[in-house]
Amino acid sequence: MEKKVITEGTLRSGEKVFVNDYVYVAAPWEKRDPVPYSIGRIIEFLSPDDTSAAPRGSESGRANNPGLRARMAWFYRPHDVQDKGVGDHRLLLAALFSEIVPFSHVRGKCIVRHRDKIADLNAYKKKDDRFYFHQLFDPFTKDQYEVILSTEIHNLPAHIKDVLVSRYEFVVCEREAIPDLQDNLRLCETCGDWCPGPESVMCELCKRHYHMECVNPPLLSKPSRGYGWSCASCNNKRENKDLEVVTSKSRQGKDLAIVAAKARAKARANAKLDEENERFWKGWSFRYFGQYTVAEDTLDPDDMIYVRAPTRIGPKFQVIPAPTPEGPRTDPDLPVRGDDSTVEIMSTFVHMSEEDCEKAERRKNVLTARRDLLHNVDWLEEVVRRFSEAWLKKQSIYSVNMRKPLCVRAFSDGKEVRYRDRDWSEVEDSIFDESVRKHHSELRHVRADIKTRTMPEIVRHFGHWKAQQLLFKSLDPPEVPKTVVTNDDNTSIYGRNDRRVFTCAVCRTKESESWWKAPRNLFTNSMCDECGILWRKYAIKSARNDREKEVVSSKVHSHYGTPEPPTTRSGAANAKAASYAAERQKREGTPAAGPANKKLRLASGTSTPLRLVCSLCRKSGSQGSIVKCGACGFTIHAGCVGVPPEDTTTAWLCEICSNEQTQESNLDPRCALCPPQPADRKKGAKDASFLRAAKPTEFRGWVHILCSTYNNQLEYTDARRMRLVEGIVSIPKRNYTQRCSCCNGADGCVSQCEQCLTMFHPVCAWNHGFKFGIEFAPVKPSQRKDFPTVEFRGEVGVMSAVILCDNHGGAPLGNGKKIYELCDVDERGRTALQVFTETYKQAQNSESTYGLLLYGNE
Repeated sequence: MEKKVITEGTLRSGEKVFVNDYVYVAAPWEKRDPVPYSIGRIIEFLSPDDTSAAPRGSESGRANNPGLRARMAWFYRPHDVQDKGVGDHRLLLAALFSEIVPFSHVRGKCIVRHRDKIADLNAYKKKDDRFYFHQLFDPFTKDQYEVILSTEIHNLPAHIKDVLVSRYEFVVCEREAIPDLQDNLRLCETCGDWCPGPESVMCELCKRHYHMECVNPPLLSKPSRGYGWSCASCNNKRENKDLEVVTSKSRQGKDLAIVAAKARAKARANAKLDEENERFWKGWSFRYFGQYTVAEDTLDPDDMIYVRAPTRIGPKFQVIPAPTPEGPRTDPDLPVRGDDSTVEIMSTFVHMSEEDCEKAERRKNVLTARRDLLHNVDWLEEVVRRFSEAWLKKQSIYSVNMRKPLCVRAFSDGKEVRYRDRDWSEVEDSIFDESVRKHHSELRHVRADIKTRTMPEIVRHFGHWKAQQLLFKSLDPPEVPKTVVTNDDNTSIYGRNDRRVFTCAVCRTKESESWWKAPRNLFTNSMCDECGILWRKYAIKSARNDREKEVVSSKVHSHYGTPEPPTTRSGAANAKAASYAAERQKREGTPAAGPANKKLRLASGTSTPLRLVCSLCRKSGSQGSIVKCGACGFTIHAGCVGVPPEDTTTAWLCEICSNEQTQESNLDPRCALCPPQPADRKKGAKDASFLRAAKPTEFRGWVHILCSTYNNQLEYTDARRMRLVEGIVSIPKRNYTQRCSCCNGADGCVSQCEQCLTMFHPVCAWNHGFKFGIEFAPVKPSQRKDFPTVEFRGEVGVMSAVILCDNHGGAPLGNGKKIYELCDVDERGRTALQVFTETYKQAQNSESTYGLLLYGNE
């Protein structure tokens, strides 16, 4: 009977999934780590092992039975294979790696396209369930490779290119191999045949190509990296000083980088997303065709498509000893390899007669009274060895006994060793079981818990224990097959009858149609409907501005200096809060949006400009130099929060209040560098309201201005506005492992005192009253070209942000150095923090940073 091919499956929602569809895949929540969905492509459907217990499908190839499986071609997310953060959540890495999973793990369909097949990438990424890739990660070589269209390869003979293009949509190659593949067809100037890259050389003067064996004399290898080669004709012309560089026909003066860029642009311009079907050969749309591929092997339909690495055979990797003058060294006392003295005979049952084998079997059953030893591998191995020794010595089989627990192994210098480990006591077994449940297969930790056993004994016991667990599992009654569920409704969504009050761990909302289980290390163990889907599909752990929520600002945390989680209010409550805020603005004199030259009027009726008090330095100033948030009333010098003069004439909102309206970043403005529980404030410490001054990061998180200023790795995309903090991923790991001298905690990023080795969190140092300032060191005119200098209060020098602990806060400074407060201003009205930030905190190449790309695309 011909085997029926399954061509499609049906999800629980009724949506059909076909071969070569891209899908989300995830095991049930209890059986997987709390990680986002995996993304893969269905190569084929596999029928269940036992079809008798499964429901029958329809006659059109449709399958709904619980045992259906699918072979998946996986895609990786960038953070799965590299430590460096990637801000684009739609970017994937392809892989030449497949795996079989149950069809019940499929959660839904998505679309994955190559970057060159997308005409408008920004518009493509704004659509739901859209992903793209342009590189491949190989899990065996641990390296990334470029994926290019097979039609862009031109340096190939016509018969090889036709086969390659007809089978595969893309090819995988190294980055340095792309110019050679996309170049025009290279022909040998001597024989006229095609010049493969590994077998040919190019003249650096005339740019012509030659086979290494076609030149005279033939070349044994290519020139080393950094060296060039020139042909005989160019050498003669150079000697006669009559050299005229001739451009090869294959290049014709074109820059390969420009050619490749134009080819990609042309491919995007002609891209068709849904109308064009990809080409697959044996389930794959790409194959490796790089530096270590023989082009002619592509014609073989069974050629290996996987990534290849250079050979490790040769003098570069193996030692070739030089021959000795007296010939090979021989020692009569050393055994000869393969001799009987170098081989340990474990069994001779293949040479024994059938009668002797039956006698050995009967004798084995009476050698021990313990029935468990009859199935013990170590005991059986020793029994077979002793039977074999007795047969070789022509002794009786019945003379063998197992009373002696020791034996002499070959190559052990005659020492007797135990052939089987001594029995484990009940105490050792209980400790082992508990340790394995805790540490799993990390046997080093298990060895630390069991002091009475050596590492080899623990390894052997772990193997026996696993075999025993499999035996117990096989003896259990078979489970009744459950109904197929192809989404997370039964595993990672809280039931609708759950009466608990949930709070989203990301956006802090308390209203949602359904609640999803959240991953570890978050504020709560639940996510709202939108945040749960965003995290599972796109691995986003921050609130997006895809929806509009009505949130209100609330009081400031006493520890974090950030507002409490916002709650959703009714329409009447929102109207009441808005009227109260308007009345408070009118009472406190907060300016409304209007002409810049219109004077503000006080309650007394005078025309004197309003003077505000900075919450940082407690000094008063005019409305332009000090700004006040129209929502929460936070006041601060404009230069200390990155507010340019042109923005001080309108109603100003702090970053946290502004984000509650735009929702560009996470609605939880907790600092990413501060510890969970900072040190308590001491008497005499500065006002904690300055900790409300926070800035969004490149990955939609938050960082205090205080923490970003006193961390050398952090910079701003726009230093003038202190907008988008960058460089969090570049902070050394040791900064997160040092213990704070104030809170005695090891969580969070620490800084160091300028004059000693005291480590502390900036927020803890602020609560303890440490001295924060901007150090100014004058620079001589002859040395100013070597440093990025600034002019402040009539002096030219360099600035640096410093924190001084209690022991050095009042220590005098030498060499004319000064420490300015953060709010100290110069004759131009600029604060010290503003001058330092604009000079030393501007990110390099900010035009291509993730922050500007992110907000520029939206």
